[in-house]
Amino acid sequence: MSHSITGLARALALTVAALAAVPALAGTAAAAPAELYAPYARAAAQVDRTGTLTAAKNVSSARKVGAAAYCIVVSDPDITLKDAVVMGTVNDGSGTYSIDVRNYPTSTCGNATDTITAYTAYGTAANPVEFTLAVL
Repeated sequence: MSHSITGLARALALTVAALAAVPALAGTAAAAPAELYAPYARAAAQVDRTGTLTAAKNVSSARKVGAAAYCIVVSDPDITLKDAVVMGTVNDGSGTYSIDVRNYPTSTCGNATDTITAYTAYGTAANPVEFTLAVL
């Protein structure tokens, strides 16, 4: 009888250990960005200082590629960025924070035609900061 209890205890211990390892093996999934309410924009994005896309409309991804350089990918194939008005504003900080956006392919973002390049600064120095973009 004690032999079957030992086997059962061992099987239970192995099951618990295996279940505990599942989250470690699976990793954690990044949360999907919130839907961005922008009724007059064809596409829009809110991006935090780390390059994480926090809210989006017709934007599939954002990433930080330099000290204060970001690539924002527009997912709507009907939007031709080179013919669009792209506006950006900083959401964080005070003083002389600024954003410069490019609606044409840049080497910073691999010359992709569906990607907006954004550079943020404080004064004349590159500085990461939260921002919002709108494609009109």
